[in-house]
Amino acid sequence: MKLDRNINADGLGKYELKNLRTGEVVTDCGVGEEHEFFVIMVKDINAPGGLFGYAMAAMGNGDDEFAEEVREMARRAGLNSPFCKVPD
Repeated sequence: MKLDRNINADGLGKYELKNLRTGEVVTDCGVGEEHEFFVIMVKDINAPGGLFGYAMAAMGNGDDEFAEEVREMARRAGLNSPFCKVPD
C-alpha cells in the first residue's frame, strides 16, 4: 500500500486540513511544504503505534500533560476501537 498522495496524479491526499477556529483551509500541504501533514484516524489498526510514539516524544519534550492526553487516545485506538479497520 502507498500513501494516497503517491497514487494520485495531482499528488494530493484524500484529506484537507482546515483550522476550525479561523475557517482557513491550509493549501500548502504538499511534500516538503510548511503545512505538510499526516492524518491518523483512531480507528486505523496501525494508530496505536503512531500515537504512543507521539506521546513518548511529547513526554521527552517535557509536556507530560499533553503526552497523557495522547496516550489516552492511543488506548482507544486500533483494535480497541469498535470501528477498527485497515487503512484504505
